[in-house]
Amino acid sequence: MKTTEILKNFRAYDVEHFQIETLKIESALLKNNPLKDPTTRYNALLIPRSEGPWPVVVVLSGFTGNAPYYFNPKFHEQNAIQVIDQCFGRGEAPEALYVFVDALTSWGGSQFINSAATGNYEDYIMQELIPAVKEHYPVSHKVNDWCVTGGSSGGYGSLHLGSKYPEVFGYVGAIAPDSFFEASLLPELYHALPLWEKYKESGLRALEELRNGKLMKMRNWHTIVNAFGMAACYSAKGTHGDFEFPIDTHTGEKIPGIWKNWLAKDPLHFLPERIRNLKKLSGIYLDCGSKDNFHLQYGSRQISKMLKSHQVHHEYVEFDGNHFDIGERRPEVWKWLTSQWRS
Repeated sequence: MKTTEILKNFRAYDVEHFQIETLKIESALLKNNPLKDPTTRYNALLIPRSEGPWPVVVVLSGFTGNAPYYFNPKFHEQNAIQVIDQCFGRGEAPEALYVFVDALTSWGGSQFINSAATGNYEDYIMQELIPAVKEHYPVSHKVNDWCVTGGSSGGYGSLHLGSKYPEVFGYVGAIAPDSFFEASLLPELYHALPLWEKYKESGLRALEELRNGKLMKMRNWHTIVNAFGMAACYSAKGTHGDFEFPIDTHTGEKIPGIWKNWLAKDPLHFLPERIRNLKKLSGIYLDCGSKDNFHLQYGSRQISKMLKSHQVHHEYVEFDGNHFDIGERRPEVWKWLTSQWRS
């Protein structure tokens, strides 16, 4: 019996049905990102033990998270990888290659879009990561065998990428996706407004405070960082990492031109413009808690209402819970996707 063993890609837990690997990408598209964030990206993979070709599930994380972190062990709790493995063992998760996207930024996230204040993360995913997966692994090239999914900001990214690239993704699974910015983001912006004024309306000064640890010491640090991070994604100013707030620091009124740019990036506004693409998708799963802390149930209800009015096939589930129950909802996405691919 061996007492010492070298384990490749070992984690402090067992995964029975999958192998774990990392797809390292030296990103040319992130090379000149204004935040000087890492251009070397480590995308963790769950790989079936069977022979391919496999379907693919692209997993996007929530704000201030990163999908590869899902592989970290948890205290007295199973992590997302163990959940997938056990769901698969019960026939409740698809046998697929799961790609956990590394797209963390200094602000906590990219929303998986291109921004002159954060970097071209949409291009990195679509033009570098997806082609690399297809090149290095025996995956299916059929559109209906590809799904993009995530919760919160990851849900936003799933709706964005799925509705923009129906030639790549056939399925979208979004849990509590960022939407209805009037209800979900305006309150965060007003909490951050005094600090925005203190920083002389400079996103770069705010970033300096974040990097030196001062912002993280504030009691409501997540609210503040969320406001600044979303501004970096939705209202870049120039090409050096700075951005604008859509609210006047003196009157508290919305600045029409900047707020219009924000609304253009709200799923309630861009999804209706992509109806033709949405109808090309084979399935959309939308899920949100009825007590969401960021009022995202209202945005989700409006998205479902809009999809229904345009006769876009989708499934909407509203559960009795809040935003921080997202992790418990992922198995529902796996069950739904399993049923779709079996049919």
